Amino acid sequence: MSNRNGARSSSFLGGALLLAAACSMGCGGLSAGDYVIYRVAFGEQSSSDGCYYPNDGPDPNTRSDSNTFLAAETFVLYAGVEDTFYLEATGVALEGTADGDVYSFGGKDVDVEYQNADGTGYKFTTTTSTTVEMTMDGASVSGTSSTKLSQSCKGTGCPDLPPSCTQSRDFIGTEVEDLELEHAVD
Repeated sequence: MSNRNGARSSSFLGGALLLAAACSMGCGGLSAGDYVIYRVAFGEQSSSDGCYYPNDGPDPNTRSDSNTFLAAETFVLYAGVEDTFYLEATGVALEGTADGDVYSFGGKDVDVEYQNADGTGYKFTTTTSTTVEMTMDGASVSGTSSTKLSQSCKGTGCPDLPPSCTQSRDFIGTEVEDLELEHAVD
């Protein structure tokens, strides 16, 4: 419960990486076993007011900040069987689908904790959902990666819960040509 920002950042990065991978798929149609590698740049992150709980929004010091640095990542988009695609970045992969040049990826992490170690007491659930929507245009890709963190509690004695927090980042990238992945075979 106390590491809310860390969980969002990690999940968001994973979502962003997956989005970039999704972008590489759209350029010519991938078949099972095919892959495309992209270099992607992520713009500034936007956060919903729930991300600043218990405040109603960013404090004046944060609200006045700006940053023009872009976050750079490498994404691998690869095709699985039965029109399933995967977007991989930083050791995380999201499963998705394609509709023409638009790719949609998503994943969810549900963490359940009970008040007592023996599984009794209230049940506290933290859900982190990541989505990546990507559009391919030739060798270029663009899109948005979003992560939503929400918490729920059932039972007597539940703590006050913060509102859900959604963080999003737009990205743009390009295919890396003449690059192949190497896999060790044991």
